[in-house]
Amino acid sequence: MKQQVKPISTFTILAMAFFGMGVGTITPALNAIFVQFSDLPITTLLLVSTLPSLTVIPATLIAGSVAGSKVKYRTLAVLGMTLFVLGGVAPYFATDFSVILIERAVFGIGLGIMSPLANSLVMGVYEGDKVATMTGMVTLAMNIGGMVLQFMGGYFAGIGWNYSFLPHALGIISLLLVIFFLPEPAQAPVTAETQKAPKEKLPVKLFIIVLVYGIYTLSVYPMLVNMSTLIVERGMGTTATAGIVLALLTIGGMVAGSVFGKLFKISGRFIMAVGYALATIGFALVVFASNIALLSVGVFIEGFAMSTLIPASMMLISMTVKPSQMALGVSFFMAGMNLFGFLSTYWIGAIAGITGDAVTAPIAVSVAVTTVFFVIFLIVNPLKGGAPMPEAPQQS
Repeated sequence: MKQQVKPISTFTILAMAFFGMGVGTITPALNAIFVQFSDLPITTLLLVSTLPSLTVIPATLIAGSVAGSKVKYRTLAVLGMTLFVLGGVAPYFATDFSVILIERAVFGIGLGIMSPLANSLVMGVYEGDKVATMTGMVTLAMNIGGMVLQFMGGYFAGIGWNYSFLPHALGIISLLLVIFFLPEPAQAPVTAETQKAPKEKLPVKLFIIVLVYGIYTLSVYPMLVNMSTLIVERGMGTTATAGIVLALLTIGGMVAGSVFGKLFKISGRFIMAVGYALATIGFALVVFASNIALLSVGVFIEGFAMSTLIPASMMLISMTVKPSQMALGVSFFMAGMNLFGFLSTYWIGAIAGITGDAVTAPIAVSVAVTTVFFVIFLIVNPLKGGAPMPEAPQQS
């Protein structure tokens, strides 16, 4: 029997999850940052958004491997939240772009330490139906947090480019809650069997799943990092407008999460094809949008597509790896997602070098990429050859 979890402890887990999508806080302010440091090349400027995605990777893998076994969850959470707040707010005081990048790297390490903790805690301190309920609540908290932080980042960017980093200071509230109320799960006993059990190789299909979603991540980033510039260049609004539009990405994701079970039941083996079809439509609307309404619809659809492809990919992973490999498989998925997020800087730079357009052309290429994936998943059954297909979760 697992320990009784107090309501304040549940709230603390959700408060920590609230900042799980904090990497997008400054996305609406990127145009203002580009203007401030206009003497630097675009590939260097984009690092302010993508560098944290690189430093997240080792931090996530290390934190996930030691949490609860070698280091207490609370210790890791306090360290992660502290680095999140310090690295997140520090660029407000900086004037040198190199210093800002160092601070963003620290921010990414903090975010990486935090990333695996909320869901791991849910698995460790809850049981039965409460696990599924809390997993959904954690995802919801992350989406709400991403939306709120992006909106605040866009609003504060309207005051000054460096003000967009201040919303990270909200993490102080979560930090205080973690210090005093974060629950610590009971440690699983170590047996002779677990010590002697041979390590099994991860299946090749897992890495294909990671690669495919990684390439999709590579395709999403041009839209995210260029949104504020695109809106300003087309005369649709300001950096604050970008914050509102990008919030629709999260709202689309929330809607997709609420209907995923029904969508999976209807689409079956075509779930990935449906996701990439929606992704293609979303990107195409963003490319050709001539007004803020059409642009907003495109971003909403893209958010719906993204939050269809993530749980679909997770289901594929659960059907591909053994139960004992699930945590490691998910860690590779998250690491791949962040790695390709970082590589998107050079992807955008390469497309800009060929076309002379660093804003719209990379998103147009994304239309082509997702179209190819749509056709592939129309032909290939991604569910074939895996473990028996789990029943899609019922949505209330």
